[in-house]
Amino acid sequence: MPVTLEDIARALNVSKMTVSRAINNHPEISSETRARILATAQKMKYRPNQFARALMTKQSYLIGIVVPDLMHSYFAEICRGVEAHARPVGYQNLICSTDEEPRKEMDEIEALLSRTDGLIVASALSASDVKFYKRLISDGAKIVLIDRVLDGLRCSAVTTDDVQVGRLATEHLIKLGHRKIGHLRGPDVSTALKRLQGYREAMSKAKLKALVRDCGFTETDGYSAMQKWIAAGDLPSAIFAANDPAAIGAMAAANEAGLKVPDDVAFVGAGSIHYGDMLGVPLTTVSWSKADMGQAAATLLLELIDGQKKNRIITVPPELVIRQSSGNADSRG
Repeated sequence: MPVTLEDIARALNVSKMTVSRAINNHPEISSETRARILATAQKMKYRPNQFARALMTKQSYLIGIVVPDLMHSYFAEICRGVEAHARPVGYQNLICSTDEEPRKEMDEIEALLSRTDGLIVASALSASDVKFYKRLISDGAKIVLIDRVLDGLRCSAVTTDDVQVGRLATEHLIKLGHRKIGHLRGPDVSTALKRLQGYREAMSKAKLKALVRDCGFTETDGYSAMQKWIAAGDLPSAIFAANDPAAIGAMAAANEAGLKVPDDVAFVGAGSIHYGDMLGVPLTTVSWSKADMGQAAATLLLELIDGQKKNRIITVPPELVIRQSSGNADSRG
């Protein structure tokens, strides 16, 4: 038999109305009581009748999540973080992948708006391309950006400090003695642009010349960019790639060309994808909690759904994770 509100009320010795209000985030229920009721509901595996709730509240109790790449474990971890926070309060997720295509992203957003109570979006649009989202928000859409932000858009968002990501990665290589450090830059989105900024700031501070090559965020992008750099010659002794997949692709191209990692070329990535520590040469990376990002984004979106108008920005701090791909300190040319 499915668990009912009456079952939860009986277990906690409270009224059915109190349980209902707690699950529906009613303002008259204290945070302590709500937390106790939600914990019991989750423990008893309560599943709300979504159709009945939608009829009663005029809400769908669905959250749309739009990400560039579900094959990338980074975004899968974010989605799990959203679910961990949203499901206990009765929300389910609809997840779409855009393959880093802005047109596909806009189509998916338009399709989801009428079916969900709000959206969490990691946008593939250019960091300066804000018209689409400005229009949606002005029309009343409830949207929280995650991982990537759009310049000049007044919107709640959850990110890491991507400038610091670039600094941490580059400063680590400088401390190891490297003086010729390259950067494989990502696409024209805020994460890549800010990591590039952090790289440039660290190189400038050390009075070193910036060496930047266009790349992207996929393993194929990293592999292709590294192949071209090897063919062109004048290879740096260390490379900071815009994210882990690009770094992994670049390392594969280096190995294929007979170069040893980290002896001939050292690498640092960003994002700490789940298999980075299981590579033949484990990847040094800059990490932050994707679960925390997802849970924070769900919190911000539920605030918007509940009628709170104030936009909030949450920044999850990054930290360096040192593994074999960056090598040990020595004298570098």
